[in-house]
This record gives sequence, C-alpha cells and structure tokens, in this order.
Amino acid sequence: MKISRSLFSVALVAAFSVTLFAQQAPSGYHRVACFKVNPGKTSEYHKWAAEDVHKMQQSSADSGVISTWYLLRAVTPQGASARCDYLSVVMYPGMPPAPLDLDQLGATLKKAGLPMSAQEFVDHRNSLTQLVSNNLFQNQIFVGTSKKGDYFMVNYMKVPNTGDWLAYEKKAWQPMAELMAKDGARSGWSVNLQVLPAGSDLKFEAVTVDVYPSWDAIFKVVDFAGYFKKAHPDMEVGTTMEAFGKLRTIVSTDLYTVEDMVTATKKN
Repeated sequence: MKISRSLFSVALVAAFSVTLFAQQAPSGYHRVACFKVNPGKTSEYHKWAAEDVHKMQQSSADSGVISTWYLLRAVTPQGASARCDYLSVVMYPGMPPAPLDLDQLGATLKKAGLPMSAQEFVDHRNSLTQLVSNNLFQNQIFVGTSKKGDYFMVNYMKVPNTGDWLAYEKKAWQPMAELMAKDGARSGWSVNLQVLPAGSDLKFEAVTVDVYPSWDAIFKVVDFAGYFKKAHPDMEVGTTMEAFGKLRTIVSTDLYTVEDMVTATKKN
C-alpha cells in the first residue's frame, strides 16, 4: 500500500520520524526565539541578519559557546496572523549559559569584529523585530544532518507522560525511520522537551522536528505500510498508531526553511 506524505502527514507527522543514524539522546539544550519582523523592515532585517547576526553567531560557535545556530523562516503559516515570522535556534553543547548582559554582549560583539556597542546592537534589533517568545528546550534525540535550504516540519504537542512517549518514539518509530533514511528521503529528526517556561497551562510540552532535503520530499509518496512491516514484523500498524495517539496530542504543525545556519569553522 502506498500513502501520500501529504495525506498522512497531519495525522502522523509528530509520530513518524526519520533518522539517519541511531544515536543516544544528547545532553545539550537549545533556545528558540520566535519573533516578528516590524512592518516595512524586511529588507533591512535580511541584511542585518546575514551580516551582523551571522558574524556574531559564527564567532560564538568558533569559540565553543554554542554548537549550532539556525535562522528558520516561516513557510506556513505566514502573514499577520502567524505567530512567528522567524525562529532563531541556538544549540548549546551542554548546560545553557546565562543570558548576556550589556557588558557581556559588548565583549561578544568586539570578539566578532563588529564595530558597535551592545546598546546600539540592541536598539537596532528592536527597531527591526519584535520578540514573541524565547523558550528553552532539552535535546532528547537528535540524529541526522541539516543544511541551509532544508525544510523543518516543527510539530508541537501535548504529552501527559513524557517517559512513556519518549520510550514509544524510540521503540516504534526509530527502527522504521532508520530504514527510510537509507533511501535519502529525509535529512534528520529531533525530539525535544520544553524546560522553560513550565507549568500546567502550557500550550505544548514537547516538539519533534522532521528535516526534509527539499520541497518535493515533503510530499513524496512513500510506502509507509511497507516500511513499517519491515521494521516491525511482529507489530500491527493500526494498533501501534492507536497506542501512539494516546501518548500525545498534536497541537499544531508549522513549516520552516533554513535561511541561514552556522557551526564551528573547521581548523586545518
């Protein structure tokens, strides 16, 4: 049986994930800043992000403060009603450092070779964008690769019991995902738990991200049942999906593209 990815993605995108390699859960954290670009400032923002922000994040990666930085541009939803125009994702190699004060930001800018004060940087940023939220996540599973131009399917979900849900992600989906990854249909996948903010009234507690190498890959027809049977000859797809449905509720699924990213520059 062949199922179009566009047809089952809404129901399965948070549960069905593709990995390139089986790996143990990483111990790092990452911050996700959601923001809107101020009206009439799009072109100026693009220039600032591609030059000053990129240079600052590259310096932070080269010095080991961060491991990776992504700038994700919203593909859908878009427009005034969309919560975020962009996501700035900063990955840390371990525990997240405290937010920078102005003195520390100034030192970071100087190290990156940017001829401006911390206050000038902050004022310029605020003239271009409006911060919507800044959340902290802990990485649970992160496998595969990503590159500029990839698409990130970001799945927000309510998870009453994170332990049971994480165990089922590893048991039910990781083996099948590894098989599909061999075909090159996906680039990577991650599972992440929200650390802050916390509380009983959160809209979501967990996020999974499916990384696609192209637009066409998102909608590619895949033999879902065939992959599932090969990965789990002793399991039945219907009961597996029914069990998975009890472990999480998909709140929303948003699509982003990687507009920019940095990692540490390799030294010869």
